[in-house]
Amino acid sequence: MKLLYNFLLSFLLISCSLMQPKTVRNANLLNEKEITTITQLIGKEKIAKDVYENFYQQYKNNLFGNIAKRKQKHIDIWKNILAKQNISVDENDAVTETENLKNQFISEGIDEISALRTALKIEELNLNDIYTVRRTSSKSAIREAANGVECGTKNHLFVFYRALKEKHENYSHQYISGKKFNNIVNGAVTSCGLQYD
Repeated sequence: MKLLYNFLLSFLLISCSLMQPKTVRNANLLNEKEITTITQLIGKEKIAKDVYENFYQQYKNNLFGNIAKRKQKHIDIWKNILAKQNISVDENDAVTETENLKNQFISEGIDEISALRTALKIEELNLNDIYTVRRTSSKSAIREAANGVECGTKNHLFVFYRALKEKHENYSHQYISGKKFNNIVNGAVTSCGLQYD
């Protein structure tokens, strides 16, 4: 009798765990919206990288070359989140829909001053994208990545702004609030960890 009781109890516990809603059992799986948003982030980070590499070739300003390398780190962070779900994204494929945007940014950089202003615009847009992905996901891995990439992106905004100011030129925020923008550019470079900077 005791053996039958133990068997029934075990069966009941297993059955209850299998009866959990799929949303509970698959809480770590990314939904379609998260996959799409992350794929778009990869494409936009790739645009930034390509634009900065182009500006580096034109103006030989190491700032563009160094931040282009950091953009690859951001791409890899987002790709790794998708890879954990067995989703493979080629950043070159992710950028095809926004090829016109990349060309527009490159054409805006007609001189080094214009290139720095374009870089500031790109970093502002990247911050908006990061805010969106963090706001629309409750997944800890996504939110942690967004926090780290945000830290690195703020640093990029800060150093591009300082480089422009050193040339006695100005830039007014366009895509993030004036308060957020001023807090970033009047602050300092933050240590984000090697993974994000």
